[in-house]
Amino acid sequence: MKNITGLFNLRGAVPPSPKIWATYLGIVMGALGLAMTAPAEDITIHLPRNAAVARKTVQYLCDAQATKVGLPSGSFPVEYINGGGNSLAVVPINGNPLVFSNVISGSGARYAAQQFIWWDAKGVVTVSADTLNGNVQSACKPIPRSEPISAISHGSSRLSE
Repeated sequence: MKNITGLFNLRGAVPPSPKIWATYLGIVMGALGLAMTAPAEDITIHLPRNAAVARKTVQYLCDAQATKVGLPSGSFPVEYINGGGNSLAVVPINGNPLVFSNVISGSGARYAAQQFIWWDAKGVVTVSADTLNGNVQSACKPIPRSEPISAISHGSSRLSE
């Protein structure tokens, strides 16, 4: 499938430069972030009919720096959604769900949305945000909980608040 912008082919190709990748990701995540902030709105993501979708919710608790990054001060849920080659994490930032998309990482699972990075490596999540006062970080750990991943084998997944 050829991308009409000519930047890159979406079938596993890597963009020609990190700057173009960052611009593309920023536009996509900005649009998704704006769509997710509207109350009572749903997003439908259409996937191929045979694409299985796995959803898992994990409770986290972060250190004292959490509120400086925009995370809740207590425990909070993060929903992970994987399907059709897409890996997303829905994280509450400043009281609103923000959709993070998986990006290339040397280790662990790294997700990006707007100026935020959600990086899960070796059982600890590092959350960082670029602010006017520099980079702010918080460390979060999952709260143990046994919840099975529900698998859906439909052509789309409907996300709602």
